[in-house]
Amino acid sequence: MGTVALFLGAFLIALAALSKFYMYDQLAVVPLNQDTTSMAQTAPGADAEYLDAAAGLKITKGPLKNVKAVRGDVEASKKASEALGKDVAIWDIYDSTDKPTFDFASGETALSATQDRVAFDRNTGQSVSYEDTKSLADGKEVAPGDFKGLYFKFPFGSEKKTYQFWDGTLRKATPAKYVGEGKVKGLKVYKYRQTIAPIKTGTIDVPGSLIDEKASTVTADQIYSSVTDYSVEPVTGVVIWGRTAQDNYLELDGERVLTTTKATLAYTDANVTKNVNDYEGKSKLLAAVKTTVPLGGLILGVILIGLGVFIRRGGRHDSSSAHKDLSDHKRNADGVQLTK
Repeated sequence: MGTVALFLGAFLIALAALSKFYMYDQLAVVPLNQDTTSMAQTAPGADAEYLDAAAGLKITKGPLKNVKAVRGDVEASKKASEALGKDVAIWDIYDSTDKPTFDFASGETALSATQDRVAFDRNTGQSVSYEDTKSLADGKEVAPGDFKGLYFKFPFGSEKKTYQFWDGTLRKATPAKYVGEGKVKGLKVYKYRQTIAPIKTGTIDVPGSLIDEKASTVTADQIYSSVTDYSVEPVTGVVIWGRTAQDNYLELDGERVLTTTKATLAYTDANVTKNVNDYEGKSKLLAAVKTTVPLGGLILGVILIGLGVFIRRGGRHDSSSAHKDLSDHKRNADGVQLTK
């Protein structure tokens, strides 16, 4: 019985170490064959205001919808991992925004559209430099993409600290600050906020009539600003709920003269519900593999080993005592026979 307890105790301690230092690392990675579509839209009654080039540079007010389709490239990911000597995923993302009635699968040009091919660490989520990456927006391609910071998600085991998150307009990573804990449909989340104060991103020539100027063509400054909120499941690092408020406009001589985009888009309720359903179980599994199994296995293993040692020592003591009693009995018996 003592030997069995010793064996089980050693097995549980080995399982605890295996779970924490091997199994977790194998599970805490993004899939190579990612295939997801997420949606965000303006809230009812909170219409966007934007400059519609397709309508002849007309200021339009109405609802907007954003669709992000993410597809993993398995073979390219394996090739990149081998070339870089680390576990890397390559995902393609198609990000477009238009009216809710727009057919995003039609192949037609949306009001706003970007296409990025990003290589990143499968565990930390950090972008990595690699030749097979690119960024395509407004008909201009940047290759390699030269992405920095986080792009798709936060790291597994997200912490209560500031992370650098990619901004496609500025083409650089900016701080996403931790702002507190919360819950989304009962799921614990960490909240982060990425704030970009109004900043000039370039200039554009526009008809003078568009901004009430007499000149036929006027060169105006393009100003960009945004606030993005992320509600992140901390174990997996997945963004469960997100919202972006943009306020982009034109300036002339330091004065705001025309709004080009002013809108707040948040994940749809259906999107949030799906995220909670998909990642709540994965979060519990990872937490168990990283903490519950190692801790429980270690404690129970130590107890069983201690019990095994105790039983074996007790058995040896009982055997020794029995042998001593038998010897004493024999000597006494011999002594009786000699006195006869």
